Amino acid sequence: MSMMGRFVQVSPGRLKQILDDPSDVEALLRGSPQGASSMTEALGNALASAQRAPEALMGAINSLDPANREKVAKALRDLGVDPDAIARGEGRDALAKALVQRAKARFAGRAPGQPPASAAGALTAGKGADLSIDKAWHGVHYLLCGRAVPGSDLASQVVMGGTDVGDDLGYGPARYFTPDQVAAMARELSRPNLEAEMNARFDPDQMMQLGIYPVQFDDPDDRDWLMGEFRKLRQFYVDASAAGLAVVACIE
Repeated sequence: MSMMGRFVQVSPGRLKQILDDPSDVEALLRGSPQGASSMTEALGNALASAQRAPEALMGAINSLDPANREKVAKALRDLGVDPDAIARGEGRDALAKALVQRAKARFAGRAPGQPPASAAGALTAGKGADLSIDKAWHGVHYLLCGRAVPGSDLASQVVMGGTDVGDDLGYGPARYFTPDQVAAMARELSRPNLEAEMNARFDPDQMMQLGIYPVQFDDPDDRDWLMGEFRKLRQFYVDASAAGLAVVACIE
């Protein structure tokens, strides 16, 4: 079961609706983010993820606080996956089945086990650009701040921070940033020396020790992959700031 970083731009009015009725955040996040252009691609990504999913998933789970760790374990059990088997590095077949089911459900525009979204709800008012940085979310976070978990500084908030809103989505609730917070993050992400600092932090051994998802960073292109996803995220925040928009984020 892969963990993907997802970000959605919303108008201040739509954010107010979500805060007034937190259940609205599920309607906002319903549907496939950019990047899942076909069922074939979605299923192919799901099956590829299953090849090293046990080890990668355990690394990410171990970086969570105990409460969220138990929520993820429950989500695994609900999907028919034994968390103890995952801890032993086993369960690839069960994970592959769960990943395929999840990919099919997300391609259809709904969470696994949920009814199909109505056509009337396909286009939601006040929703702007929708970005997925896929499995790079934790690596980008680490390069930004040098830690596995978020802190109080702006750089560590960009990916994993924000204020919780709504129910648990499997890996914790969605989180939101106000337009003022988005503007501050856009300035931080555009800081002249930031990319140099991030490149200097790239250390596959240290990242593996900290359990930075997806744990293995042994491909020569991994640094370029993470920096490429960072640049997409930076542009996303810069565009949102220029338009005076808020941002809703989640790990799904």
